[in-house]
Amino acid sequence: MGDTKSGPIVYHPNVCSACGVCEVMCSLWHEGEIGPALARSNIIRDAFTAKHRHVICLQCDDPGCYFACPNRDKALCIDRATGVVFINEDECDGCGLCIDACPFDPSRIKFNAGKKVAFKCDLCKGREGGPLCVEVCPFKALTFPKDV
Repeated sequence: MGDTKSGPIVYHPNVCSACGVCEVMCSLWHEGEIGPALARSNIIRDAFTAKHRHVICLQCDDPGCYFACPNRDKALCIDRATGVVFINEDECDGCGLCIDACPFDPSRIKFNAGKKVAFKCDLCKGREGGPLCVEVCPFKALTFPKDV
C-alpha cells in the first residue's frame, strides 16, 4: 500500500433525513440510470418506526470479500496506492463468493442481475471530486476523510 489510505465514508445518522439523494446519484453515476437497487450506497428504512440507516462498504482493512474471490487481483482488487477495495466488473464472473464473505448484514456487496456481476462501493474510484454521495448529500450526513 502507499502512504495514503482512503478511509470509508462516514455516516452521521443524527443529520440524515433518508432523502435518498445518495442512492439516486450513486446509481446514476455508476450505472447511468436511477434505482436504489443499482446504488452502491443505500438507505435502509423501517416503515413502521421511520428509523433509517445508511449502508455502504466500510473498506475493511482485512477484506474477507477480497480473499474469497477466486479471481482476486483481477475481479476483486485493492488499489495499492489508496487501499480502496473495488470490483472490476469486466473480470467478475458473478460467482457471489464475495457477497457471502462480507461480514455485514446486509452484505455491502450486491449482485447486478442484468450484468451478472457483483458490485460495491469503490469510493467513486477515478472521480476527481471523490465520492459523489458525499458531495451531493444536502444535509452533510456523509463525510469522507481523505487520509486516515
